[in-house]
Amino acid sequence: MRFLRLFCFHLKIYASNQYFLWLTISSTISLFLLQFIVAYATKQLNDTSLWIRSGIFGLWSSATTSAGCIGFQRFQGTLPYLTNTRIDDRISLMALLLPASSFGLLSFPVSYLLAVLLGVSHSNVSMRLVLLVGTLWLAASLMDFLIAGLFLLTTNAIVYEELITIPLLLLSGLFSSAPILKPILIPFQWIIPIASPIHALLNSTSEFNFLGFILSCVLWGVVTWILTKYLLILSKRTGNVRLM
Repeated sequence: MRFLRLFCFHLKIYASNQYFLWLTISSTISLFLLQFIVAYATKQLNDTSLWIRSGIFGLWSSATTSAGCIGFQRFQGTLPYLTNTRIDDRISLMALLLPASSFGLLSFPVSYLLAVLLGVSHSNVSMRLVLLVGTLWLAASLMDFLIAGLFLLTTNAIVYEELITIPLLLLSGLFSSAPILKPILIPFQWIIPIASPIHALLNSTSEFNFLGFILSCVLWGVVTWILTKYLLILSKRTGNVRLM
């Protein structure tokens, strides 16, 4: 319950920031319109993956802002107060980072609304789709924790933020629908947590690689746990990362 209150507090602050708000909306709209122009020219407005791809892109664009969340709190001098609580430091940091991916869920309603207004096929809404979006959010959140930890080691996290947005999406298969590329991208479903949900979302006839999803999440979870433990120990011993 305490974690939920802490999460809601950070989410409210995150949502009130105009940069984060418009980043999610503009990322979703820009990719949607780009796809729409191509689909309109080629008479493929019946492609139901168009609005889903835009939603995925918007969610991930929002999620990657977690790279600079801890560093920004450190810059403001509020990070010691966030971690110096009665709950575990990892839980406090999770509550701080989780709003990045959670707010990104807004991209799917925005993308769906655009599909309705512009006459793009959107008949693929189902409980399966909702569950897959949930797994995508879960995977993005897990990846956020590791990314934020890695970027905590540099003071230029926000500068390098964009370097992780597109490469991971490319390897996850968001922009690679050509059949010739699928055999190359399949192995990444076992390494990158968001890859399996993205593949299943864009290919309604494909089965969800549940085992690959679980293994990739475990891999990232273990690495995140080890890195977080190292950072917390380092901060308490030397103060180099200024968590304390």
